[in-house]
Amino acid sequence: MTLTQSPPIVEAVRRRLEMDELPGPRSTVRAAFTLTTTLGQAPAQLWPMLSRLDRLAQWYGPVSGELREGGRLQLPGGVECRILEVEAPHKMVLELTPAPGSDPEPLMIRLDPEDDGSTSLRLAHSAMIGAPVVSRYGPGLVAIGWELALVRLAAATGGWRAACLRDVPVPTAQWLAGREGGEHLRAWAVRWAAQAMAVGVDEHTARRGERETVAAYRAGGDDPAPHLRR
Repeated sequence: MTLTQSPPIVEAVRRRLEMDELPGPRSTVRAAFTLTTTLGQAPAQLWPMLSRLDRLAQWYGPVSGELREGGRLQLPGGVECRILEVEAPHKMVLELTPAPGSDPEPLMIRLDPEDDGSTSLRLAHSAMIGAPVVSRYGPGLVAIGWELALVRLAAATGGWRAACLRDVPVPTAQWLAGREGGEHLRAWAVRWAAQAMAVGVDEHTARRGERETVAAYRAGGDDPAPHLRR
């Protein structure tokens, strides 16, 4: 699938990537992802999907803990989360710890109102990824996990109905393993490979990462990144 043939769900998100290798003995790459999309509801309507455990679990997956400023959460894949700042209904700043002993990773989610009553949602995550993992899978291994999270949020809220001209499918493991899911995975992987090349990754490495990431999601279900990053 070429960039010009991407499905509407893929076109509903704008992407930006920064990558740099961190100094130190562990050979770690910082990959900073920014995903921006427009959802049809106002920030106050969307906020409960981020700030209430029962609503968050409807689209993000099983979550436990205290969803408040200073609270801690246990997220799917064994990821631990600390909530640093809450500014309802517009901003949440968090720290993710993907595995015991790993460095905390900053995550910010912003909801900004648009003039037509919709919301511009911006998700910014700086992931610390081992260089061998980046070399094999590229940035798409982590980034596509956020792509899927946004699809699930859009499916739960109907927030992309206007942009996609239809209801958004819930990206289950079965969907990802099927024809439609495979098309979307390849389109997302192409986009993140292009982002990688734009920040200096050579084309051979970027295309290999594209293929390996698609294979990992097709075989591993919803989000293989937490397991493969360990």
